[in-house]
Amino acid sequence: MADSPQVVLRATKADDLDFVLDLEAREDYVAFILRWPREKHLAALDDVDLRHLMICSPEGESLGYAILAGPQAGAGSIELLRIALARPGRGIGAAALAALSAYAFEALGARRFWLDVFEDNSRARRAYRRAGFLEESGPRQVLERAGEAMPLVVMSMERRAFGKDPNPAARADS
Repeated sequence: MADSPQVVLRATKADDLDFVLDLEAREDYVAFILRWPREKHLAALDDVDLRHLMICSPEGESLGYAILAGPQAGAGSIELLRIALARPGRGIGAAALAALSAYAFEALGARRFWLDVFEDNSRARRAYRRAGFLEESGPRQVLERAGEAMPLVVMSMERRAFGKDPNPAARADS
């Protein structure tokens, strides 16, 4: 798998799910991550169209997890379905996004790597822009969160832009 000097990606194992579930239950993530029950995570481990990945330090410490969707769909589009970090704000997210992008484009052969993010999650949107994702225009998708309709922003990166210096304007607002 594609790694960065700060992080290593590896397939999630059933033994990792307590860590994953604890991350999803954190108070600072509840508003932004739709929680899955253990059974859904277990099923995702064996789903050929998902990649459930642990984000680890080079020494093997669990730093977070991510789920990618679409590698078997054949459309050349991979979705970053979910990413959560145990200690945000320490640069691990940037390294994880770089490793996940490399994995999507190089290992999975994606032409497009995309995600959706709640419109009010400004911290994540800034991080994605710094990593090279661009916000797509068009009608906003809406997802129900805590009984309220919340707009989502779709962001993407194309293979041809991968590895290039992200838009300098994206760094200016961080």
